[in-house]
This record gives sequence, C-alpha cells and structure tokens, in this order.
Amino acid sequence: MHVMKKILAFMSLALVVAACSKDIDSSVEMAQGEGAMRFALAAQSDVTADDSVVIKIYKVDGEEQSLIRRYDSVNDVPDYLALLAGNYVAKVQVGQKRAVSFDEKYYYGESEFEVKPSEVAAVTVDCKLQSTIVAVKYDATVAEKLSEGYFTTVAIAESYDKEAIASGDVLSLTYEESKDGYVIMPEGQTSLYWHFEGTHPVEGDIVKEGLIENIKSAARYTITLKYSKDAPGNLVFEATVDETMEEYDDVIIFSPDPTLIGDGFDIGEDQLSTTASRTYNVASLAAISTMTLNVSGTEYDLLNSAPAGITVEKTDDLTYKVIITDSFFAQVTGGAQALTFHIEDIDGGKLTKDVNYLVQGVMPLTTSDYDLWFGNVTFKATVLNSAASSVKIAYSVDGATWTEIAATAGADGIYTATGADFAAEKNYTYKLVVDSVDAGKPLTHQTAAGAQIPNGDLESWFTSSGGVVYPYAEGTSPFWLTGNDGAAMAGATLTKSSTDVRPGSTGQYSAYLKSQKASVMGIGKFAAGNLFVGTFSMSGLNGTVNFGRDFKFTAKPKSLSFWMKHNEGTINEGAGTPSEATGTPSEATGTDKATIMVIITNWDTPYAVNTADTSTFFSMADLATMEGVIGYGYIEKRESATEWAEYTIDITYREDMKSVKPKKLVVSFTPSGFGDYFTGSTDSWMYVDDIVFNY
Repeated sequence: MHVMKKILAFMSLALVVAACSKDIDSSVEMAQGEGAMRFALAAQSDVTADDSVVIKIYKVDGEEQSLIRRYDSVNDVPDYLALLAGNYVAKVQVGQKRAVSFDEKYYYGESEFEVKPSEVAAVTVDCKLQSTIVAVKYDATVAEKLSEGYFTTVAIAESYDKEAIASGDVLSLTYEESKDGYVIMPEGQTSLYWHFEGTHPVEGDIVKEGLIENIKSAARYTITLKYSKDAPGNLVFEATVDETMEEYDDVIIFSPDPTLIGDGFDIGEDQLSTTASRTYNVASLAAISTMTLNVSGTEYDLLNSAPAGITVEKTDDLTYKVIITDSFFAQVTGGAQALTFHIEDIDGGKLTKDVNYLVQGVMPLTTSDYDLWFGNVTFKATVLNSAASSVKIAYSVDGATWTEIAATAGADGIYTATGADFAAEKNYTYKLVVDSVDAGKPLTHQTAAGAQIPNGDLESWFTSSGGVVYPYAEGTSPFWLTGNDGAAMAGATLTKSSTDVRPGSTGQYSAYLKSQKASVMGIGKFAAGNLFVGTFSMSGLNGTVNFGRDFKFTAKPKSLSFWMKHNEGTINEGAGTPSEATGTPSEATGTDKATIMVIITNWDTPYAVNTADTSTFFSMADLATMEGVIGYGYIEKRESATEWAEYTIDITYREDMKSVKPKKLVVSFTPSGFGDYFTGSTDSWMYVDDIVFNY
C-alpha cells in the first residue's frame, strides 16, 4: 500500500521541485551576500492546513545550530525568505507531541539546505508520522454477546497495573468503542500492554490481555475483539508490512467455555469417594461437539461410546448429564486418581477439568517397591471399606496359582503387604481381596531382566603384539582373564575358536581351553587350561590368580548355564592327584578332572590363590563355610564328553548369608582341576560357549 502525500503550499506558492533556482522574482529583495529560500511542506494525505504547524529555521555553524526564525502558523511564512549565504536546516512539526491521545497525531520532518548569494533555494520538508496508531476494533458480535460497560485499556507498559494507570503513573488510553488512538513511545520503552474487560450474562467476567513488543513509530496496530462461531478460541497475531506502514492485527476472539457442575456436590473437593453414584451437569452456549473422559491414560468418548458404569443423558445440544456409578471404578487403578473431563463446543469454547477421586484397589508398583536380590516386594492398596475384617493382596506369575498375603492398614486408608520370591524377568498380576472378594482393578507388572556376565557369549577377543590371546576386546576393561601370560612359552592355555561353536549359537566364537607343559631353560611346569573372572600375575614359574571382580547384581540368579564339551586325559604331569579329603598331593592316578564353579561373595578384595603357597588353595567342599561366600555352585567331571551339551549349575545360597548383598562374582572353567598343584593331563581340553545367569 502506498500512502498518498499532498503538498501544503505556504500562501499561494506552488511546490518548487528543483534543488535551487536562479529564476528570482523581481519583488524579492536581497542584500549583498544574501540569497533566499522558497518553502513547501509534504505530509501524509490526512494532514490539513488547519492542523497546528511549527516551523523553525536554524543557522548551522559546524556542530552548532542557532534558531533564527520560528513560525507558528502556515500563514506567517513569507513567499521568499531572504537569508545570508550559508548552511541551514528547517525543522517542521505538525500536531501536538502528546504521549497518548485520541485527537491528534504528531508529524515531524527536517531538511538541510544551502543558501548561496543571489540564488533561491527550493526547500521541501517531508513530515513523517511519528505517532504509533493503536486501533481497537469491536466487532458487532461483542455488543451482541456481552453486557454494556466493556472496555479495553492500552498502556505504555509491559504488564497491567490498574492502580498505576488510575494514578497516571502509567500512561494509557481506554477504548469503550471502536476508534484510533495515538501513542508516542517514551525513550527506552518499546512495549504496549492491552487489557480487555467485559461481562457475559452467563459466563460472567471475561478478561483478555496481551503484550505487543517492539513498537514502531508510523505503524498501525489493530486490536480486533470478536465473538465468532468459526474461531479457534485463541489469540491470533498477524503482522503485514508494506512500503510505508507496518500494520499489526491483534485478533481476540471470545468463545465462552462450557461448564461442568456437580449435582449436589462440589467437584473441587480434594478427593471424592467412589462408593456413591454422582451426576455431573454439562452445559454450553453452543452445541457440544466433544466430550471425553481420561482416566489413568485411557480416554473414553462420552458422546459416542460411554464405558460400562457411565450413563450420558442428553437434554439438548447444549446440555447433558453424565452419571458415573461405582461400578465404573472397577476398571480404574487404585489410589488417588484424576478423572479429566474435556469438553468442546462448535463455537470453539473449551473446558478441561480434573475431578479427583480415591479409588479402591491395588496401586501400581514401582522399582522402589521391590528388591529382586532379596525377592522382597511391598504392595500398596486403597481400601474404602473401613469395616472390612480381612484385607489381602494376591499375586501370581502365571494367573493360575496365587499367593495371598495379609495387608496391614496405614494412614489415609492405604494398606501394605510384603511378599517374597519376587524374581527378575517375570510378568506378575496382583489384586486386592477384601473379605474374600476381589476388589478394584487387577494390575500387572513386568520385572526387569537380571544382570548378565560381560562377554558371556565369548565374542570379544584380542591378540597382543606378543601373540597372547585375551578374552576381551582391545581397549576395554577385562572381565574374564586367563593364565596365558604364564603359559605363553609353551603354548596358550586359552584361545578363541571360530571352527567349533556350539550348535544353534548366534555368535562366531567359542573359548578353547588346553592344558600344556610350560618350560623355560629346561625347567618346566604343568599349566592347566583356564578361563576365569579375575586377574593373573606371574612370579618365576609360579602364578597368582586373584579370583573375583566387582559385579552389580540387580536380582538373585538361580543358576548358571553354559555350553561345553571336554576331554579328560590320563594324568601325566605333576606330583600327583590331591586327596579329596586333605587337599594335599597323593599318588598320581586316574584321569584329570574338569572343574567349573560359580561363587557370589561379599569380598572387599579378590581371593588370591598362589601356586607357590598351598595354604591359599581351596576345594569345592570349602565353599559351604568359606568366609564371605553368599552363594555357590560347581561341577566336577572326570568323564569326557566330547559332544556339545548345555549344562546348568544350581546356585546354593547360604542361610547364614541370606541378609548380605553381594559385591563380587567368581566364575572359573578348567579341564584340569588339579592345576594349582601343577598336576594334570596334557591331553585335557575344553570348549566353552554362551555363559548366562538364569533368574
């Protein structure tokens, strides 16, 4: 949009468009060294000659400006103004400069010019609007829908302060009808705040307000207030910009919201009981198009398919009754619950309202309610029948066999019951039983899987620059280890195998454990094939195994399963076979012995077995009384089994350690169970794959 301009000619002068002219009227008298100026004013088309005009002529001398002429009326300005040669500036204002006004806009402009001897300078000053136009537009629907006395206040502020506006500390305009207002923003202030107040005969008081930021001069901001059946029911801000003026439309739409009222009760009560049927009255000023109820994440469409226990009665398009009976709450989770009503009408009116209920039944379990290591679980339930003689909570893992535990009353009608044998990776169902009758909604809870051993699938390996194979990925912290460092001179006691993997494995590798004879400079000792959780170090030809690493148990495993095949050769190395009773070497007889063990402990430090010190050795029979052992299991096999098979070691938990939480885990595999004594068979070997805990 191009804003039209017109020229106000002083006296009968026509507009001079040239910058300067030598065509001087003979009537112009100029002294030696003088020139003259002709003057015209350009302004927006809505400025008239009747508007107040102030014209000032300043002589410019460097940075200094000296006022030499002032005219307070267009009629006072001469046709030609004789001036000494030099530089000048003409400053013109049209209208009064008022911060807020309904009557007068303010324009201002200035133009620099030079007066030369015996010449006339044609000077045009373009006066531009300095005021900001703020229009409030009341649509006809506002007067139709609202009572008389509505108004809109526009204040030079960032918020609405009624007292400050009334005292005049905050400048403002109050609109009781559609009209334009004019504002000149004070220095440092860039925001206008508008505030509407009105009264609807049904809805009562209505307040709408908002902030308009980054206010510009010579811009028009229009606040439109409208009640519309097609409106979305929110504030819409639109800005359009043309070459000369920025227009800001602030469209406010009134859609009075639907109402929800309890029939004979206050829906604002903290918690309503589910024991009584309740009726809700729903009303709107326009036809209701949506009515839903959301409870515990489940949404019900009350207009089209009300759930069991809820009846919806339609009086007309504007009025409904919603009756909620106690039977509806059989499908609602126990405890404090919010019933969220959402209602919309065709005029864009909306209402979202929470109604709080206390619902009988079990409450959802959280991870803080149970400990999967000890198997303890604490259930909570809300019981509304204070006269109940028996309150129990029942739970089941298969839906067929139920365990019932007595519940104890606590504060606010909350009962608790503690169960045992809660296990990992199970889907439990649990419910409230009051006086032998199921009460409330049964719930389900899936417990998390228990922790598994790192690299239990034996897919991560790396080989050092010296050719030693390790059962963990390069650059990662090891969990499994081997005695390969000590046996490297004779051949590895552990390698990865890609050619022999257990049937059905999704991996590419298994572990191959091989017993060897190690020797250095003619001195040799037997080295058992081995894979264990811990660390290993060498001193000469003796080694120290530090059994155990930190392991965070998230639940209590029942057993350890793995795949294995192995060969037990005739003992051909070492001092002899240790006695099962004393743990000391005896005559070397028979076959080697595969030994697999799992130990769960609360050791602060790993358990060190030094092959140079037999007092550090222990047998499997020692685990039942060994200090710090919480649970244990093992297999000892002298019979070879050269085909892959899955094995399971049940874990025995000691009664004297049942209240202790674990810190470390030990798992060990070897085809030569007498290896601590450097005794065994060089024909013994073992393949191991896919080691897992069973919960």
